[in-house]
Amino acid sequence: MEEKKLTARQKQALQTKETLFLTAMELFSKKGYDAVSVDEIVAKAGTSKGAFYTHFKSKDQVIIEQFLMFDEHYLRFYNKMPSNISFVDKLILFCQELFSYTAKGIGRDMIKVTYSSQLGKADHSFIASENRSIYKITETIIKEGQLTGEFRSDLSADRLAKIIIRCMRGWVYDWCLPDEDFDLVEEGRDFVHTFIENLLKKQS
Repeated sequence: MEEKKLTARQKQALQTKETLFLTAMELFSKKGYDAVSVDEIVAKAGTSKGAFYTHFKSKDQVIIEQFLMFDEHYLRFYNKMPSNISFVDKLILFCQELFSYTAKGIGRDMIKVTYSSQLGKADHSFIASENRSIYKITETIIKEGQLTGEFRSDLSADRLAKIIIRCMRGWVYDWCLPDEDFDLVEEGRDFVHTFIENLLKKQS
């Protein structure tokens, strides 16, 4: 099916949204999320407050947009994984990609901004939402591995997925601390292999 071409107005709207997004993330990175106002974002972006709220419901929505982009990357990675490997290997590859993309694709400064923006929120943090792709993909791999007998089944796939994602988030949090200086990809690789050893179904 031939893709519908965007009109000049639609292209301009997308450009405005991208400009607002990049400007906001730049300011968040330099000054901290709480120190930046919508007024400051639109002033630096050279647009209006009305334009901002056309594309984003709130300042927090900018952060959510960033995480949606992260999740799109993880989903593309998952969909391209080889189908002829074990579910154990799939989980290892996926978890290693989470650490690798965090360190090399997103970066420490951006992660600090996104984490700090969600701390202390009264409503449920989007970062920890179980509707995100990283949860769904991890749970799917574990569930399929349980069906083939590769993973332990005394705990549900949902429970195991929550445990592994929370542990990985903890590693990333430590990586962001000022007094910590370690290779997230290398440390993450060790963690993944150690953790998955405990997921394997024990042979009787």
